[in-house]
Amino acid sequence: MNTSETYKRHSNGLFLPYAEKKAQGKINPKVIQVVESFKDKSRKDIDKWRKAIQMTQLLENPRFQDYHDLVDDLLTDGHLQSQIQLRITATLNTDFHIINRRTGEENEELTFVFQQQWFFNLLEKALWQIIRGFKLVEFRAFNAEKIDFSEIPQRHLVPTQNRIIPDLSDYNTFIDFSAPKLAAWLLPIGRTSDLGLINNIIPAIIWKRNVAQSWAEFCERFGIPLITATTNSRDAKAINDVHDMLIGIGEASVGTFPQGTEIQIHEANRTDVFRVYSEFIQLNTDEISKQLVGSTMLSDQGSNRSQTEVHERGLNEKIAASDKRSVTFMVNDQLLPLLKIQGYKIGDDDVFEFKTAEQEIDIDKLWNITNGLLMQGFPVEQEWISKTFNIPFEGNRKQGNEEPEKKKNKPNAAAMFERYPENCCPHHLPEAGLSGLSQTLIELTAKLAGAVFDKTDILGILGKLIAAEGVALTKAMMSKFGTDDTYTGPDKLTMQMMEYNCFDFACSKTAERHYTVASRLIDYEKGAIKSRSDFIQQCLKDNDQLNKNWLRTEYNLAVATGQNASAYVRAMQDAKNGGTRFYEYQTMGDSKVRAAHQILDRKVFDILSPGDKAIWPPNGYGCRCEMIPHSGGIQPTSWDKGKSMLMASDKHYAGSQFVLNRGDLKQVFTNKQFYRDIKGYPEKINQMSFDKYGLEKWSEFKDTLKNIELDKTITPENVHELFKKVKDENYAGFEDYLGRKLFMKEKTFTTHTKGKYLGENEQRHLLFPHINEVLKNPDEVWLREYKNGVYQSRYIKFYKDKMLIIDCEFDKHYGLEVKTWYNNKIVEDELRQGIIIRNKGKNL
Repeated sequence: MNTSETYKRHSNGLFLPYAEKKAQGKINPKVIQVVESFKDKSRKDIDKWRKAIQMTQLLENPRFQDYHDLVDDLLTDGHLQSQIQLRITATLNTDFHIINRRTGEENEELTFVFQQQWFFNLLEKALWQIIRGFKLVEFRAFNAEKIDFSEIPQRHLVPTQNRIIPDLSDYNTFIDFSAPKLAAWLLPIGRTSDLGLINNIIPAIIWKRNVAQSWAEFCERFGIPLITATTNSRDAKAINDVHDMLIGIGEASVGTFPQGTEIQIHEANRTDVFRVYSEFIQLNTDEISKQLVGSTMLSDQGSNRSQTEVHERGLNEKIAASDKRSVTFMVNDQLLPLLKIQGYKIGDDDVFEFKTAEQEIDIDKLWNITNGLLMQGFPVEQEWISKTFNIPFEGNRKQGNEEPEKKKNKPNAAAMFERYPENCCPHHLPEAGLSGLSQTLIELTAKLAGAVFDKTDILGILGKLIAAEGVALTKAMMSKFGTDDTYTGPDKLTMQMMEYNCFDFACSKTAERHYTVASRLIDYEKGAIKSRSDFIQQCLKDNDQLNKNWLRTEYNLAVATGQNASAYVRAMQDAKNGGTRFYEYQTMGDSKVRAAHQILDRKVFDILSPGDKAIWPPNGYGCRCEMIPHSGGIQPTSWDKGKSMLMASDKHYAGSQFVLNRGDLKQVFTNKQFYRDIKGYPEKINQMSFDKYGLEKWSEFKDTLKNIELDKTITPENVHELFKKVKDENYAGFEDYLGRKLFMKEKTFTTHTKGKYLGENEQRHLLFPHINEVLKNPDEVWLREYKNGVYQSRYIKFYKDKMLIIDCEFDKHYGLEVKTWYNNKIVEDELRQGIIIRNKGKNL
């Protein structure tokens, strides 16, 4: 065999196999071979322990052999072994899996590899490391889920110098186990300077053992009463016979002695001498228990049950939790990278995780939860109720108000699909960025679930969910709304109200997500809290439709509504001003058009005629129909007749959320389309300060910015020249980063450029020229507290020396009005609060 072709020679003279990342089934030809040598089994004392510790602390040539020989000998103590096993099994009895840390999904293939005997053995080694100090594991072979390894004996290690001593008689010959070439085969566990928890209790173990040995000697000497004999005979033979007879009495309690011989049995004067030994041994036994499992009641007889349960929780929830964390770090930081080198398919986001131990729920509390769910109409499995509460059932549950057969046992998801039926022409509208938005919502939903499980603050996550969805729906609505040179008017009013409606709708969806997440925390089948990863997985499944398919439908509806509502509002205004009043209903004219909509094709309507204009498109989800101007000259169809025609031909139209005109309603989504009531959300929004979103204080980053540049040539006398009024109006117009049109009344401008607003701390006249820059390129935009049922908008621009703020309010007759501009003079928590819809130039 040509060794050079199969192996590469290491600097220590050993041959190592060439590792191919894509190959599994690799065998390590015993990198480390150690020579067995003598172990000291003699009686141990404190002096031996101290000398062994000193040997491990030598600077030039430390030796750990004596220390580990001493520990090996002391581990024969029965109580010590029981406490070690109690601590180790508290972790070994916990289930585990490999998950993707971003999605929470379990990697079943990799989890299967770990749920093999080799890994349980490795876990035990890792837990023993906590007891005995640094350990080194050598992997011998990798073959799919079958992995073979062995432990390098600790007496052959010098961990503080990263050395393996194959032959303890020759400390000058060693292997450096930190060499990079050995990284694929060796797994160091623990700190190299760690001697383990057992080092803290070695004196107690030695004292316990030595006192027990002394007690045994005491029992041998004084356990059997002393028997003496007095005889008158001086004959040596007779005396020897008496002596032999006394020895016989010790065994048979019967003896025959010469005449004149008196026998006396001397009992021990003290009957409690054993307490000296017993109590000293108990003292050291308690020290061992406290160090390893945190208490003495887990193994003592006669312990109070309630106290024992308290100490058991201390072991499981504190000590074992710490051990699990230590093991988790070892697996994620060392073992997974090693397996990755060996060719196992391990992603960068794959992590090892212990499953959270199930928490028991009292039967009465569980019943209250179950009963509450039943009262609210949630389905609970009959078999589970019968088994959990020991209630016998005969047959299936009957209801007095049985639904039709086709609706029985219909899942909630299917019921939700009824409001979002299949489009006749699916996905015909622009969906740019929808996949990215969907992924953002999925990630935020996972964070929400994690925060609910961890009982941490969720306000910032709720705000991000509302902002992400609200901004996307608003942009979808505005994308087809169209713009013109005006700053006020019915179309601007409608667009602004629809934007607020989109954010209200986003609040309702966020409330639905929150409710769904909170209701999944309990595993009602097991009557316990779910594990964190299982909980997040279930929450993502529950919200899958909200974050994907339903989002697409809602996005398309926002686009269609923006396009048709703007056309309606402008058509109505144009007709009232003497323009075209006739509009023709047009379909797309292809095979995907619904038959009900085809009936209205080419029908002409008078926009100024009376009647319910509900048939102005969209007339359903995915509707592509539109109204186009018509020259007239034919008899128009009445609006009511058109509505009747649509109802007669589409059984789903009547009672739907499309028997209305969204241009008149000024809403993209009706109240009935909301997922949940949002009455509690104004208060939540007011509590969503910048720190909840994880944003920095202005004082922490202002030094990276430039000072604001103020034009000192602007004076109170000439500042009015900068106020450019719209022709024939008493206001100036502005446009923001998203194309929103805003206006400022001349009265507002005049009020804020005189008197107290001209002082050194105000300088409103010098700040006025910066309004356009703040609106066009804000660092942050907040939708803040409700006022009369609408939001208020706040634009913020950060400078090194100032924070320039513009506050806007909704005017129900005109649109979005700039009410004031100023340098910050409000507490930052109150200033930067609400729904943040733009941050550092990026829409959330």
